[in-house]
Amino acid sequence: MENFLEIINSRRSVRNFTLQPIEKELIKKILDIAIKAPSACNIQGWHFIIVDNATIKQKLIDLGGSIVIKNAPAGILVLYDNRTKNTEYKDDIQSAAAAIENILLAATYYGLGSCWICHLPSKRQLRNMFSIPKHMDPVAYVLLGHKKYDPVEIPRRHKSEDITSFNKYFRDAKNETETEKNILIKKFLMKIYYLTPLFIKKCFLNKFMDKRFVKKFDN
Repeated sequence: MENFLEIINSRRSVRNFTLQPIEKELIKKILDIAIKAPSACNIQGWHFIIVDNATIKQKLIDLGGSIVIKNAPAGILVLYDNRTKNTEYKDDIQSAAAAIENILLAATYYGLGSCWICHLPSKRQLRNMFSIPKHMDPVAYVLLGHKKYDPVEIPRRHKSEDITSFNKYFRDAKNETETEKNILIKKFLMKIYYLTPLFIKKCFLNKFMDKRFVKKFDN
């Protein structure tokens, strides 16, 4: 149990990697742990696309994916079967997320760095790129590689007691960090971005977005 807690407490989001490739057998071990995650109704509807081709990684960036995608020698695009009856609670997304967390913890166990990425091209573009069938949804992309340096710990924004209530929701209004209006504006701008032609993104928009709007991290 102590080893488990050590893995939980030492997991970090890593965005800087060495050029050392990852053995396919090690990736297989990590995915063997990923599929031990729970899934709604035990459907186990995961599919993993391993990306280690530099051209493909660059295309993901050109289409609007996070620029840090090129830093990792490998990435795992996580898909999940979207044929669920429980669309209200999106149990397909929950099942995919459970496997992603297992990937992050397994990577930590094996001494690798990892990062959960949702800053990606549109699902339509990903379907075209990877020939993904309609019943499978891209959910997230996980960076995977050997750490360039040991990442620093990022403090949690809140203590657990500050985000816990009993029997009904209660939270101090000062802890709500963003207004509904700001969120709607950002969603609208993201829709516009996805509709922007590729040549405009490659020429200047991606660099502008990365410089002005993408949050930077030391790790």
